[in-house]
Amino acid sequence: MKQLSTTFWGTRGSISTPGQSTQKYGGNTTCISVQYGDDSIVIDAGTGIRLLGQELAKKLKINGPAAQHILLSHTHWDHIQGLPFFAPAYMTGCKLSIYGSPQKERFLASILRGQMNNNYFPIKMNELAAKITIHEVSDQTIKIGAISITIQEQVCHPGGSIRFSIEAGNKKVIFSTDVELNAIFNPDEPSADTEAMALEYCNFIAGADLLIADGQYTAEEYESKKGWGHTSIPLLLRIAHEQKVKQLVVTHHDPDHSDQFIDELWHKYSPIYRNATPSMNVLWAREGMTIDI
Repeated sequence: MKQLSTTFWGTRGSISTPGQSTQKYGGNTTCISVQYGDDSIVIDAGTGIRLLGQELAKKLKINGPAAQHILLSHTHWDHIQGLPFFAPAYMTGCKLSIYGSPQKERFLASILRGQMNNNYFPIKMNELAAKITIHEVSDQTIKIGAISITIQEQVCHPGGSIRFSIEAGNKKVIFSTDVELNAIFNPDEPSADTEAMALEYCNFIAGADLLIADGQYTAEEYESKKGWGHTSIPLLLRIAHEQKVKQLVVTHHDPDHSDQFIDELWHKYSPIYRNATPSMNVLWAREGMTIDI
């Protein structure tokens, strides 16, 4: 029986953080892959996509060129800076489709090409060997093989972002990072708009087999970082549990959070929700970790 399999290649937010204190959970910025049988997608192109690309390139050399699909939540550097190092993009015959939001001050294609301007990178995007197609998508459902992906715009993040619901084999994985849930669920000035956004988010994640979500800050850290577009961990956990999420993976780790610090968060919160009714498995994303559902 096929499983919906999710692997983490980059778990860090804001900036990559190599070093001894981040070896366990990883220092690469956001990238995950989702596999269902022969169908696969990549979500976000942070620095973690370089390692994923190396693995994919090995398979493509054996099996021949195949289509690759990358979903971008948004175009902040920590979510696109690994794209120029994605090995399949340099392989002749490979078809690379990139999906992202049109809600930008400049077109998505211009942003992605811009980071490969000769002032920043020696190779231009139009010099890559793969055939690259860029799709602007918003509030819709697309199909990639047997995988169905529902896309929804998010606000409460500078520049915006989009979240994804990935469904296959009657299983559902939600990817929703870079959104400030505190500004939606605990706004300084509640309004009909914040109530509508809260309901929309709850409906989107309700009953998910796996929710991968932004929990960059502790409650104490969040107080000095309001408006930065990220969520506090206690609030994220509470909402996920209220919506009967089965497994929650907290990701987009703050650059200042060491392995020891993340271990302490895990030991503090995981038992609370493991013993709650209903039980919810809470994990902190770690590079190389694979979850099968």
